[in-house]
Formats: sequence, structure tokens, C-alpha cells
Amino acid sequence: MSIFYLLTFAVCGAYVLLLIFYLIGWKKTQSLLLKPSTLNHLPMIGTSTIVSIIVPVRNEEQNILKLLSCLVKQTYPSSHFEIIIVNDHSTDRTAEFISAQKVSNIKFTELPAGKEGKKSAIAEGIKHAAGQFIITTDADCEMGERWLESIAAFYEKEKPKMIVAPVLLKEEKNFFEKLQSQEMLALAASACGSLYYHLPVLCSGANLAYEKNAFDAVNGFEGMEKTLTGDDMFLLLKFHKFFSGEIKYLKSNEAVVITLAEKNFSGALRQRKRWASKTFLYGFSHITLTAILVFGANFFIFLSAMLFIINVKFAFALIATLFIKCAIDYMMYHSASSFFGKKVYPLLFIAASLLYPVYVSALGLISPFTNYSWKERKS
Repeated sequence: MSIFYLLTFAVCGAYVLLLIFYLIGWKKTQSLLLKPSTLNHLPMIGTSTIVSIIVPVRNEEQNILKLLSCLVKQTYPSSHFEIIIVNDHSTDRTAEFISAQKVSNIKFTELPAGKEGKKSAIAEGIKHAAGQFIITTDADCEMGERWLESIAAFYEKEKPKMIVAPVLLKEEKNFFEKLQSQEMLALAASACGSLYYHLPVLCSGANLAYEKNAFDAVNGFEGMEKTLTGDDMFLLLKFHKFFSGEIKYLKSNEAVVITLAEKNFSGALRQRKRWASKTFLYGFSHITLTAILVFGANFFIFLSAMLFIINVKFAFALIATLFIKCAIDYMMYHSASSFFGKKVYPLLFIAASLLYPVYVSALGLISPFTNYSWKERKS
């Protein structure tokens, strides 16, 4: 029992220290405050003032028009940004809906036969990009009118090779959707906090920007052929390797991209399984070590609960570790919620904290050894 107690408190203690580390980084990261007026001048990005927004699409007839509506309303001058939509062999009416759009700065291209997947679609879009600054987002996303302006202003100020920006959920109605939203808030704060120390652990291709020349310098998505997805995290690792310290987090409400939560448990489980399945493909990196630590802390709490059922002597390990983990998790969740103007649900948080060790333990044990499907394709 003494060895179990030692391991449990060591792993959970390390997790708490990591979250404190991220929380400090999150709080110390300065937020971008845009002035009421739009840009007084356009930032020079490489040799151009053109920004290229790449949107890979596959079977997105229900979402694409809403995204395009958000993009054409941007305060950034339409003459200085282009929207490149790359169709990844959609089998619905996505292509028809896009082709019907009569907007001068929207370009539509098809992914050539023999190529498929999100990474190929983004790479194809970059080939057609007139701009030297690339921004990627997804068809099922929405953003505010100053989204592009905030990214351009941040680039002008910081000149990073890559910008990681927040992705949050919207229209959370039921318990399950609010639970996902709570998780996304914590992930956003962790992504920001880790980048403060130049040790990036998270990003999302739904709100990611980088210099085109830097993308070419790391050979783009070359070497990432093993997975259907991973266009964001694998690229983040590449940029970190070649441009350490030149990746920044854009902490701004104006820069937020929002998307819908998964509607049911099976959908969310498939999504998280897809995320977790790539953990060991990152190689021996701080991202892998962080994932193992997060899994370890939750697994030891789950194991403590199982042992407590058998023997009451394990009660202290369960109560103590669960309490300290909940305390730091709530601080992260509350801080991120306050910044992004999201409502805090303490009772929901308590319920999620009790379920999370079971969920993470099961996901961590299953995901690395199973395949996943994405957009009707299997890994």
C-alpha cells in the first residue's frame, strides 16, 4: 500500500505542478486589445499584405454557407485577403453551394484525384495561395467580424512564425454539451500557458496561422502520412523543432473561433479517441510526456476508487488526490471562463470531475490500440 500511495501522490502532485505552471503562463500572457477603429495600415507579411484563408471541406453542405457568411463580413479589407476552399472529394452538395457564391475573393478548387485527406487539402490550398500568411479554419466554424483583423494585428506586433488561437464551443444546452465546453476552456488556457514557456502542447487547425515560407521551410506535412488527421499537432511539433520560441498564442476574445459541441456521447468519444490515438506518434516529446502525466493522474484516481470499494484504507488516497486535482482544475476552468465571458457551472464541474478519471482512463487505455474513422474514412 505504501508504494501505491507514493506513486499516486507523486503522479498527481506532478500533474498539479504542471497545471500551476500552465495557469501562471496563462495569466502572464498579455491579451490583445484591439482599438475601436480598424487597422490604420495593413501589416506587411513577407512580401505581401495578402492573407490567405484555407478551408478544407468534405461533405459540409450544412455548414459551409454559415462560415462564408462570417468570412465575408470581416473588417479586414476584402481586397487584402482571399478565401481558398479546397474540396476533398465531397459526395454531397458542398461543391454546388460554394460554386454558387459570387464573391470576388473566394477561390474554389478541387483536390486532385489520388489525393485525399485534410493535410492534402490544406497543402493544395497553400499551393494556390497568393498571400505569404496562411490561416486555416474548418467549415463547421464561425467567428466574429474582427477575427482576421485581430490575427493580422497580432502578427504585426509579435512577428511569430506560427500563431495558435482559441477554439471554443457555442450553444451548449444540455449537461453533456456543457461538459465538453468546460473541457475546451481548460484546453485553451493550457495551450496558452504552455506557449508562454515555449513548450506548446495544443493547437487546433480550426484557428491556426503561420508564415507560408516557414511552412515550406519545415517541408509542410511531409512525414505525416501515417494519419488521416493531425494537420495541426504534427505541424506544431515541426514548427517547434525548427522555430523554437517563435510560436505565439493569441489571447483575445476577438480571435475566438467557435464550433458546435458533439451532440451525443458516441460522437464525442470518437472525437476524443481520434485525438488520443496520435499520442505516441508524436515521438518522445514534451507533448507525449504531458499526455502520459494527464492520463496517469486520472488513472491513479480511478484505481484508488476501485481499491476503495475493496478496502476502505484507500479512502485517503482517493479523497486527497481527487481534491487537489479538482482544486487546480477548477482554477484553470474558472480563469478561462472569466476571460472568455463564459458562464461558470460549479455543480457541473464537480460532476465532471467525478466522471473524468473514468473517461480519461478508458480512453487512454483503448485509443492507442484501436483505429478511428473520420469523414467516412478509416485510419
